[in-house]
Amino acid sequence: MPHQDRAIDLLRNSLAKGHKRPMLQAPTGSGKTVIGASIVEGAIAKGNPVLFTVPFLSLVDQTLVRFAEQGITCTGVMQGDHPATDKDQPIQIASVQTLMRRSIPRAGIVLIDEAHRWFDFYGTWMARPEWAKVPFVGLSATPWTKGLGKHYDDLLIPTTTKQ
Repeated sequence: MPHQDRAIDLLRNSLAKGHKRPMLQAPTGSGKTVIGASIVEGAIAKGNPVLFTVPFLSLVDQTLVRFAEQGITCTGVMQGDHPATDKDQPIQIASVQTLMRRSIPRAGIVLIDEAHRWFDFYGTWMARPEWAKVPFVGLSATPWTKGLGKHYDDLLIPTTTKQ
């Protein structure tokens, strides 16, 4: 879809300008997970491992399914004793609650789904010196949670609900 292509272009431009914490805002139903899958594919093509975080357990399996629909199957899951757990895969889909309790795997890019669901853990993680050069991309339909602007450095809006 054109707005999904536009989202990828906006993100590339943002990162090229030096932003490391862009927030991608797109309406519910616009395909943010598909956009996320495209970002994942690009990162993997460059040899960068990916960490895709979600705030709800139900989104772990939903993301796995959406990625598989896009042909992305080199995924592991970090969530309890999930049957798809495989720490050797270059893409890790993780619940934020699990990440809070485990060591965080290396990643070339981090995607934070439903980024308006803020956890203080995210801010602490983003502020760690070893993660300073790693892009953290927020995905949200409603990125208006108080304080998000302290953590994200660029707001990208590829489409609106009206469009």
